[in-house]
Amino acid sequence: MATVESYHNLMQMLSISSKIVGVEIWTAPGRYRPASYYLSFHVIVYFLSSIYTLAKYSNDHQHQMKILITLGSAIQLYVKFFVAIKRGFEFKEFTELVEQVLLAPFQCGSPREVAVLQRTGRVMWIIFRLIATSFLSTAFVFGLYPLFAYYANGTVMPLFLYELPYYDWSTTGGYVANMLFQVNLYVLGIVGAIYSDVIFILCALYTMAHADIFMLHLHELQEILNDSAFMENDNSAMNHKWKQCMYDHQQSVKFFNSVDDLFNIIILVHVGMGLFSICDGMLLVALTDWYAAYFFLLVLFFQLTLYFLIGHYVELKVDEMYKTINSVPWYKLPVSNQKEFVFLLCRQQHPLILMVYGFAPLNFATYMSVG
Repeated sequence: MATVESYHNLMQMLSISSKIVGVEIWTAPGRYRPASYYLSFHVIVYFLSSIYTLAKYSNDHQHQMKILITLGSAIQLYVKFFVAIKRGFEFKEFTELVEQVLLAPFQCGSPREVAVLQRTGRVMWIIFRLIATSFLSTAFVFGLYPLFAYYANGTVMPLFLYELPYYDWSTTGGYVANMLFQVNLYVLGIVGAIYSDVIFILCALYTMAHADIFMLHLHELQEILNDSAFMENDNSAMNHKWKQCMYDHQQSVKFFNSVDDLFNIIILVHVGMGLFSICDGMLLVALTDWYAAYFFLLVLFFQLTLYFLIGHYVELKVDEMYKTINSVPWYKLPVSNQKEFVFLLCRQQHPLILMVYGFAPLNFATYMSVG
């Protein structure tokens, strides 16, 4: 029961985050909640404020670049928000599929099956704590930027450089209004970033865990086929294991295809807007001495690398699946099973890797090319 309980505990943490950002996948999938309208109001005001500030400083291009460095993150988070709302039932169905097809059947299985699930649960919790700690700690450090600017340069600065229309932050009232709005949106953005990244990694990790279970059963089938004495006496165990492997492969393909389908637009926007913000940040580092640009670059590189790292491991897992399938002594199978094995090989020829909306694979080769 430990694996299912651990999964439920993680789902509970994500459910709390979903209520904060108004994307309640598990309690109200596909529905707009009061928190959804609250977040949308802040994002719309942010976009209007950015346009207003860009127009106000139209002659200062470096200042415009400092304003635009947050635009990429805002767009990608709001797109993730809309995708999660629109496809809320599908996200909920996938997380339920993980429990029904993967965790519940194998949590009391063989020691090797249980070990796969326990390892995946431990890794997932480690990644969740790492992401949460990284985002919260960097958010706290960046939150000290106005204090740093005041004590270092003697200037009063807001958290971000976009301004609310008609609320000039050079006045006391305008500064307070801008800071309250920016801190509020900042907190929502941090929670949303943690929430969206953890869901992506969770779906990918448990998909790879199911692939591990499938390969584990293939190894068991291989052991049966190589045991000639056992095959001569009883074929029922082999038939049962073969049917289990075929079913596992169908489910693994379903898992991989579902993850790619659910996250393809999210990955595209994440990569595209991440590159836009990184280019902006690198120009600011080259042209100015604005230290906040280094902070933004650190966070953006971390997020972009995280997605490509997960895509790389998914690709390695698919390659491992292919090698494991090829290692099965298929010629020892009955003729009817050999024909089914051919279909399995044919299906494996189609890539199961994560894609950037079909434009490029989400792997290190693409990462190095776009970097």
